[in-house]
Amino acid sequence: MSPCTMSCEQSDESELFRNYALPLIIFLLLSLPLVFGEGLQWDHPSAPWWQRDISLVIYPLQTIICGGYIWMRRKRIPWDWEWRSCLIGAALGIPGIGIWLIPYLLGWVDASTGFDPGRIFGDQGSAYYLQYILRFLRAVVVVAVVEEFFWRGWLMRYCIKPEAPQSVPIGSPSWIGYLVTCGGFMIIHRPQDYAGALIFGSIAYALCVYTRRISPVICYHAVANLIMGIFAIALNLPGLW
Repeated sequence: MSPCTMSCEQSDESELFRNYALPLIIFLLLSLPLVFGEGLQWDHPSAPWWQRDISLVIYPLQTIICGGYIWMRRKRIPWDWEWRSCLIGAALGIPGIGIWLIPYLLGWVDASTGFDPGRIFGDQGSAYYLQYILRFLRAVVVVAVVEEFFWRGWLMRYCIKPEAPQSVPIGSPSWIGYLVTCGGFMIIHRPQDYAGALIFGSIAYALCVYTRRISPVICYHAVANLIMGIFAIALNLPGLW
């Protein structure tokens, strides 16, 4: 499949939105209880597990619902996988996340609290392992796909031609596209991650422009998130992710 196939085949603007923008919108809507749902959480030993830490409910829901949405629409999405460019993206994921992790590894940012199903379920049992499996699926597959679909598949193109983004080839460069996508990617992360997110987003933008594809950027994001998850567990830094 040629680099321009996605834009050539994607002739309908509403279809473009449903394929590339809507998955992240659904993902963010499901995140709202994590931001505004303090009243839903009661971290007390007598409380049910789902109320003690609502992230243990929200994260699996995001994985299942957003992953299921992409799966249902998989035949409508013109995928552009190509192994050489995907290898480039995967390789870039290592320095991309390495830069992001520097403040944490040096102890400049506290990451001692965060996703920790062991605190609720203990360090064994099916619920404990299932939470980690779904967490990795969320980070490596769902987040990598829904975010890059939105930033590269929809927003980069919308910034260039909002009246007909489907007519803009994947990876078309523009300063407005760079500033909006990198700024947006930075803002949806925590303030302590702004510098890392800006650099990470800039590499993702450059990769998309260079390859004229979304799949290498998905691989870039997936490898980065996989490494972050491994570091979070290996170094007992649950706040990393």
